[in-house]
Amino acid sequence: MKRDPSKTRVVVTGMGTINPIAHTVREYWENLAAGKNGIRLLQHTDTTDYPVKIGGEVDLPENIADYMPKKMVNRLERFIVFAQIAAVQAFDDAGIRQEDIDREPYRYGAIIGTGDAGNWGHYKACRTIDKDNSVDMVSPFYVVGVIPNTPPAYFAKDRNFQGPNFSVNSACATSNHAIGVAATIIKSGLADVMMAGGCESVVNTAGIAGFNAIGALSRRNDDPATASRPFDKDREGFVLSEGAGVLCLEELEHAKARGATIYAELSGYGLSCDAYDLVAPHPEGRGAAMAMSMAIESANLNLSDVDLINAHGTSTPLGDLAECRTIRRLFGDLADTIPVHSTKSMIGHLVGAAGGVEAIATILALYKGVIHGSMNVFEQDPELKLNVVANQPIERKIKHALSNSFGFGGQNSTIILSRFDG
Repeated sequence: MKRDPSKTRVVVTGMGTINPIAHTVREYWENLAAGKNGIRLLQHTDTTDYPVKIGGEVDLPENIADYMPKKMVNRLERFIVFAQIAAVQAFDDAGIRQEDIDREPYRYGAIIGTGDAGNWGHYKACRTIDKDNSVDMVSPFYVVGVIPNTPPAYFAKDRNFQGPNFSVNSACATSNHAIGVAATIIKSGLADVMMAGGCESVVNTAGIAGFNAIGALSRRNDDPATASRPFDKDREGFVLSEGAGVLCLEELEHAKARGATIYAELSGYGLSCDAYDLVAPHPEGRGAAMAMSMAIESANLNLSDVDLINAHGTSTPLGDLAECRTIRRLFGDLADTIPVHSTKSMIGHLVGAAGGVEAIATILALYKGVIHGSMNVFEQDPELKLNVVANQPIERKIKHALSNSFGFGGQNSTIILSRFDG
């Protein structure tokens, strides 16, 4: 089916998430609005001798069998389980009928990305081989349990989605890339419906060791709830978290024809690379500015049309500074008035899943007319001269919101979400 990309509109008709403060979208919104924090002393990982003892852990829901068989929960890695939970929620929320899928299965696809995929599975397999000095004891589910494309593949098998299906990996920019590419596929006419977002489970020995080695993590073990401090002058690093966030994206006329609830429109997408460093962002936000500008231009908006910025806001000294400088340089004096916040202040950094979970927070702000507070801003860094929504939610009618995700390697992805008015 050929479409004119410039005239095709893509909307959000379903949302699903599991993260450190929620097992559902409804619970997520309630806890965001209440300023609830999901960072705690780790319970699933022995951190006795570790300098970092905190993280955004997720406890699996009691009704896990509603999403996938318990035997598969035990066989596959947690990032896949998280993805399936979020994707099934988004699917159910969208109200898509299975008979419609079965009639045209090639019109339904999924792009669910991940940053570190099955790092824990690799760790366990290597330890097993080393311990037994043999490869015979490695699980037959090892390979499918760790490869990045298993999350979208498992969901596709479960719901008979036979259209475009793959994973993307661009570190912390992953989810926005997945969402943007999925929308591009719909605009090109290759699909009518795409599940898109990200998943991650890196709160474990290997993940903590790796991110700690590069000095990226907060060590505020004595006060986990205030460890993630985007925009605060005493921020020291991000808090590693896990979970998933998935959107159901749909071509507008397809959604209207079946009477779907439309939460928002995905109106813009931008992407770039800093081409600067494998870890540190460009100090002046060169690539980030290009991604934001591209997203705004693709949405046919002016800078003054942006009513909210959901910042990448990781709570790292360099990252927050570079992003704020970029916003200030791009928006000029408008940066004094555009509300800016960071969802990571409550849920920590979900790496490859961050953008998906934050896109849902942004959509809810559009849909509910409330911007959640960016928590733990005890004293805003004077160098970060932005209009930060600090510590308390505010009521605000929002028409267009920008959500940033920036990853190691200088990977930048920005999406624009707009209120749907028909």
